[in-house]
Amino acid sequence: MLTDSEQKLVNWLRTRRVATMRHLQHQFQVCHMTVFRALKKVGYHTSYNRNAGYYTLADVPQFDDWGLWAYRDVRFSRAGTLPETLVALATHAPAGLTVGELEERLQTPVANLLSRLVQHGRLQRQVLRGRHVVYLSPEAECGQRQWEQRQQDLRAVAASTTPALPAGCSAPLVIDVLRQMILAPDDGPAQWARQLQTQGRQVTAGQVRQVQEHYALKKKRRN
Repeated sequence: MLTDSEQKLVNWLRTRRVATMRHLQHQFQVCHMTVFRALKKVGYHTSYNRNAGYYTLADVPQFDDWGLWAYRDVRFSRAGTLPETLVALATHAPAGLTVGELEERLQTPVANLLSRLVQHGRLQRQVLRGRHVVYLSPEAECGQRQWEQRQQDLRAVAASTTPALPAGCSAPLVIDVLRQMILAPDDGPAQWARQLQTQGRQVTAGQVRQVQEHYALKKKRRN
């Protein structure tokens, strides 16, 4: 049960929402143990940024779906410290999380800390195409599911951003046709096809017309 002085401290912090230990001590002219004793009785969170130097009461934060809450530029996590928060986020994300995704969500640098968590077996990592790294649950089965989901998500994104090609035409064929149209703008589908055939390309006038129609490329007449 709170003493009268402890109750005043708790009420003040609830009104202010966030404060440092020094500020609490100065406001009530008490030692840090007195502050801790009061906070421990009602429950509290420390910030995961700003060197864990800020405090808030347990019932003040309105955590989002990721268990995060910010008051101005001071940030708190339901998981507690920054290492615990990284483990919780990466473990429960359906497809794991990259450094960039974590830093965007947490608004604080985490790359070095992630490396240490991997070294200590608290997370595992997989390298994507290029140099991006995905951090996953340390549990083998869960991590594998996350990795497969990440690969599936990447394929879906690639499919949605890759422009459709004319029916029956490969990307190299389309490139060859477009190049020939640029080189000989006065020719037509039959001439373009023949010229490409002399270069060893297997293409028909019909395919050239498909490319022309697909990209709405009409032959321009010279004045």
